Amino acid sequence: MIKEISFKPLAIVALAAFSFTTATAYAANPIQDAIPVAKTLSGNQKDDGWYNLSSAAKTKDVDGSPVTIAGVTGGGSFPGTAPWATPNIISQVKSDTDNSAYLRKVANGAVGGIFVAGDSLYAGTFADGYNINGGKLGVYETTPVANLANVVFQVEIGGAYGYDFYQPDAAGTSVSGGASAQQVGALASTNYFPVLNFTYGNNEQGTLTANWAELVAKTDNGFMSTPTGNEPVSINLYAFQWDLSSYSNISAFNVTFNVVAHSQTYAARLTQSDTFNQVVAVTAVPEPESYAMILAGLGLIGFAARRRKV
Repeated sequence: MIKEISFKPLAIVALAAFSFTTATAYAANPIQDAIPVAKTLSGNQKDDGWYNLSSAAKTKDVDGSPVTIAGVTGGGSFPGTAPWATPNIISQVKSDTDNSAYLRKVANGAVGGIFVAGDSLYAGTFADGYNINGGKLGVYETTPVANLANVVFQVEIGGAYGYDFYQPDAAGTSVSGGASAQQVGALASTNYFPVLNFTYGNNEQGTLTANWAELVAKTDNGFMSTPTGNEPVSINLYAFQWDLSSYSNISAFNVTFNVVAHSQTYAARLTQSDTFNQVVAVTAVPEPESYAMILAGLGLIGFAARRRKV
C-alpha cells in the first residue's frame, strides 16, 4: 500500500514529501548518519533520491521516516568492468510519479569498474594504490521542471586511502587525500567535483562546475589497512548547487562525477526548481533578537546553577 507521508522537521532544513511504503524503525549507523537530507528550494520543486544502491533490500531513514527500498538488480559483479544489464536505476524516492530521473554508471575506471555490491555501488579493482580512477557515475534528468533555474545535487561516498572523488591533478602524490583532510562546511569548487551538463536554448550544450559546494556531514567508518599503517575511513555527504537562472529552455541535464577505486557510493539526491534560492554552503547568522534570546538563556542557566550551589 502506498501512502503519502508527512515528515518531521530536522534541525535546520525544511523537508519535502515523498511517496513510498513505510517500514519498521531503522537503527542509525555511519552510513545513515551521512545520508542526504531535504533541501527546500523556492518555486516549483522536484525531488528525486537514490537511497539504496546495494544488491539487497534495505530500510533507510529518509527525512525522518523509515523506508524499505528493493535492491538494485543487473548491476554487474566484481570488478565491475562489464556493462550493467540494467543500466538505469530509476529514482527510488520522489516527490511525483515521473520516472525521468535516473542514476547510472557512465564509464569504468582505469583498472576496474563500478558494480552493485552488498552496501553500495563499489568501485572494484584488484589494484591497490592511492587516488586511482575507479569509474564515473551520473544522475540524469530527461524532463526537468519548466524554466529550470536551480539544481542541488547531494552524494554520499565512503572513501578509500583518503580520497573519494578522483583527483587527476594529485594522482598518487599524497597518502592522505582531499576527503580525509576536508572539514564540514563550505568547500572551494575544484576541477574534480561533479559537473552539470545541460541542453538549453536552441539545442545548445553547456557544462558548469558548481557555484557552491559543501561537505554537509562526515562520519567515522573505522580504519583501512595501508602500507603506512591503519588509516581512518570516513563517509562523506557532499552538496553542490548550480544557478541556472541565466539560461533558458533547459530541456535535459545530468550531473556526473568520478570516484576513486575502492570507494563506495551509498546514496544520492537531486533537487531542482524553477526559482533560484541558495541553500548550499550557507551559514545562518542569528538576528539581533536571537542573540538577545541566547544571552537571556545563558543568564537563566547561570542563575539556576547558582541556586543549586546554595
